[in-house]
Order: sequence, then structure tokens, then C-alpha cells
Amino acid sequence: MFARMPVFSVQGHATRHQPAERGTIRLAVQFRGENRASVLAHAARVHADVVDRAKAHVASGAATWWGSQAVLAWAFDEWVKPSPNVDQVKVRRFRAGADVQVKFQDFAALAAWAAEVAAIEGVAVNGITWALTDARRDGLQRDVRADAARDSVERARAYADALGYGDVRLLALFEDGLRPHVSGGGGGIGTGMRGAPPPVGGAQAFEMRPDDIVVTAAVTADFEAV
Repeated sequence: MFARMPVFSVQGHATRHQPAERGTIRLAVQFRGENRASVLAHAARVHADVVDRAKAHVASGAATWWGSQAVLAWAFDEWVKPSPNVDQVKVRRFRAGADVQVKFQDFAALAAWAAEVAAIEGVAVNGITWALTDARRDGLQRDVRADAARDSVERARAYADALGYGDVRLLALFEDGLRPHVSGGGGGIGTGMRGAPPPVGGAQAFEMRPDDIVVTAAVTADFEAV
């Protein structure tokens, strides 16, 4: 009767860093006041101006896409004190606004535009999301998955060698989070600080230094000594 060969259960990890290729700026146009028509008119006018500027950047090639997906308008009551000797009174006010998002591939143009639109009354810059192109992201994800699988093989072979066995053969491999009864470790895409590109912008722009995009993968695998 043959003795059963030992089984090695290991993890495999891989990480790659890539400079950001796209920056999507998120803007909010918002006005408030006591006159509904005036508030709506101000919001619509400024939103149209920002959209025209966004379209110009797409037309020039500095940006690849723009969008505006949400429009908000509502009334609310606010208690105000007209003067120290007068009781508070309830005043009906109105608020209206819309969002604008623009995806830039030219980061110098993005930095300049962020400063430009931030100076417009009623416009708030809510942040920038950095990303890779879809093709680059998909390619890096394939690469790190393969790297993680190779890392698991190297780990299993190292254990087998240390214990005096020969090579190993794969019994099962699980993507992160798919091994039964084991929680995942969080592979995927994020941002990191390594190898950031030079800052973009100038005297009339915000100086920005986007972090690298970090693409990670993790697997667990079972190998049997052979």
C-alpha cells in the first residue's frame, strides 16, 4: 500500500504599479436663494457654461469623455433671526444644481481646468478619480493573476524542497475569496505611492501628483508532492 504524499496549501500574491492614465474630475454646480426661478436660472446658466467648457476639452483631445447624470432641485425651510431683538422666523428657500464629470488624459490641462472652474461662483470641485485605460487595466489584471499563480508554485516547491521531496503537482487553485470557508484578502485595483509621476500644473493651476495605480492579485492553491 502506497503512502499518501503530503499536500502543501499555499498562497500566491502579485502586485504591479502603473502611473495613472486618466483623471476624472467631479464638479457640482449648486445655487440657493429665496426665489425659485432665480435659483433655477442661475444653476442652469452656470451648468451650461461648464458643460460647454467640458465639450471644448473633449473636442481638443485633452479629455476623452464628459457626463452629467444628476439634476437636483428642492425647497427647504430655514429659521433665521432678522435682528437680535426679533424672534426667529421661518423662511422658505430653494436649492438647485447638477453634476458634471470630465475624464482627462492630459493632466496639465486637467490641473489648469480645475483651477479655472473652481473660480466660478456656484461651482465646487468634489475631487478627482485616477484610473487606467480599460485596455491597460485588463492587461495588468491578466499579468498579475499569472504572477500570483507562479508565486504559489514557487512557494509550494520551496516547502517541498525543504522537506526533502521532489517536484509538486497542482491539485486545486482558488481565486481570492473563492476557497470554501475562507474569507478573501482583498486583491484588485487601488492606488499607491510608489513611482509617482512628476507634478503637473503651473502658476495658474493646482499642482497635482497622482499616485500610481496598484493592481494586485491573490490565489490559494493546493499542491501534492510527487
